[in-house]
Amino acid sequence: MGKKKIEKELTKEEKLQQEKEREIEQIQRELPFINTPSYFFNVGDKVSYGAIKESVVEDILYDGKVYVLKCVATNNNYGRPYDYETYRVTSWTNVRPICPDNDTNFSENQDVRLDYYNSTIESLLRRNYVFGIDFDPDYQRGYVWDVKDKEMLLDSIFKNIDIGKFVLIHISDEECHKRGLSYEILDGKQRLSTLIEFYENKLAYKGKYYNDLSGMDKRAFTEHQVAVAEVRETDKKTVLKYFLMLNRTGKSMDESHLLEVEKMLDSMK
Repeated sequence: MGKKKIEKELTKEEKLQQEKEREIEQIQRELPFINTPSYFFNVGDKVSYGAIKESVVEDILYDGKVYVLKCVATNNNYGRPYDYETYRVTSWTNVRPICPDNDTNFSENQDVRLDYYNSTIESLLRRNYVFGIDFDPDYQRGYVWDVKDKEMLLDSIFKNIDIGKFVLIHISDEECHKRGLSYEILDGKQRLSTLIEFYENKLAYKGKYYNDLSGMDKRAFTEHQVAVAEVRETDKKTVLKYFLMLNRTGKSMDESHLLEVEKMLDSMK
């Protein structure tokens, strides 16, 4: 009868060494995607790494792109937390200096959250025809799009290009009863009014009205995917915060750059 081979149990240091080697092997797969560092640490520096309790630089690899950190982390064993030593080998972008005296205060509107869901133009139009949408609440601007703007929107739809997000305010039951509709348009007034105008045969695209379209083109229009958010149970102050937040961000792409990209695409055909 053969003797059972007894494997030598690894020491704590040997286990940590194996852990470090596994982490180094893993980071090598990510190395081609790690950019040149813009800041550096030295061996022995205490650094910040995620939610780890304590991290010290033990080694620096690949010209500062990768750091080997010896860490003290905390685990929770059925309500009894305990600390343990571990290694982390990570990209420089995940390692930050410890700066307890930072006094920045840039964050605003953190109480304002928009959750978007996928919809179609047909479903969005149905909101207007079935429940009613107020296009002219007092915080909205007037209708400012010209024919070219409207044609560009329809052009995007038929070329299956994203036309942006829409935000609707679901007004209170009291206001709904008083005003005879259920929604206000917060973001997307010019676009949604253009969609309605085209759908109602009041706007032509390349000389064709909606009624003149083929079945395929009608489906391309009505089934075009859009992102919609609904804000419920909110007050006027929050509505105005939403409006300012949505209209003070973003920058339109320069038309000359778009033309250059189109030329690049044409050269590949």
